Amino acid sequence: MILHLLALAPAAVGLCCVAADRRRARAVELGAALLMMIAMVDAAVTGFVPVIWWVAALVGGAMLLAAVRGRGRARADAAMSDVMGGGTAMAVHSATGMVVMAALMMSMTGGAVVGGAGPGGAMLDGGHAHHTAAPSLAVTGLVLGAAYFVASAGLAWRSRAALDRAQYAAMAGSVTLMSLALIA
Repeated sequence: MILHLLALAPAAVGLCCVAADRRRARAVELGAALLMMIAMVDAAVTGFVPVIWWVAALVGGAMLLAAVRGRGRARADAAMSDVMGGGTAMAVHSATGMVVMAALMMSMTGGAVVGGAGPGGAMLDGGHAHHTAAPSLAVTGLVLGAAYFVASAGLAWRSRAALDRAQYAAMAGSVTLMSLALIA
């Protein structure tokens, strides 16, 4: 639970980076960042919304972000020498982060995303029973979290803009802390 709460801090930093980036901040990116933050707060603190709804919202948000940014990508790619430069890399990174976050939320509940008894008969309370995660789901969450961390570190290293580096690092930190919560 402590790692899940600690994951909120880098997520908040990432949200602030999106809001502060005037050259690229748009409503859909800000909405995606807010959705991730709200889902994390609810899962870590309140548990008002069943995890299945957060999983659906995060995956749907990732699809919306990809659809909205995908339309403009052809025009942007023609103007850029690096296909994954600027906002395109950040949009892909954000959409991937939403899918990884959804997988981690699913992993933390052991697949019982609506509540009730999880593996081993332990009761789940909106995603707080991290110890009940099925081994295969936990391994999947850890692998996705590690892959996202490595990709984020690479993007942060290559990025020139300080806000982009900070956002990549913040998102990587948040996902890493949530991944570690699976084994803590």
